[in-house]
Amino acid sequence: MKAVEFVRCSIGYTYPILRDLNFSVEAGDLLNIYGDNGSGKTTLLKALVGAVSVKGEIRVFSRNILDLKPIERVRYVSVLFAEVLRGEITVRRYLSLSFTSSSWELVGYYGIEELLDRPLKALSSGQNRKVQLVRALSSSAPVLALDEPFSHLDEGTKQKLKDHIRNLHRKGRTIIITSHRPLGMGRAMKLPPD
Repeated sequence: MKAVEFVRCSIGYTYPILRDLNFSVEAGDLLNIYGDNGSGKTTLLKALVGAVSVKGEIRVFSRNILDLKPIERVRYVSVLFAEVLRGEITVRRYLSLSFTSSSWELVGYYGIEELLDRPLKALSSGQNRKVQLVRALSSSAPVLALDEPFSHLDEGTKQKLKDHIRNLHRKGRTIIITSHRPLGMGRAMKLPPD
């Protein structure tokens, strides 16, 4: 069964960055999309949440998510972007916007308990990344899309994240990861396609 399908997609902003894109991700697959800066990796993930212009179809479990409002898409896809979040909102408040029972386990797993009452703007890049990981990984959406998830992380946290991703994959979660080079995790696909 196909979990995600990009069908004749042109994706971009005022002009397409990716043209006539056709590929699919099987349910339970782990796909590593890699490429240089500017190749369209983040833009591809932004298409999943409605943050860029898309012509064509993006199907998640046969449903064209382009027919859904961006806020409705979170039931199908949880996306972590590479940007650092800033603002006055505290970590606790940010996480509570989408917290599930598994979120508290992840707070401990990634060691961010002491950050809960700090504002996002007071966090280092690595701390910010851990907070975003907890939020994205605690989602019950069937598809998890992670944009350069290992950036800004120390080696210990990188290993925890690799273990976590492998565990989710073993349990059948569909996962898409972007990176600059192949990660040696799952199937790899280069952007732009050859």
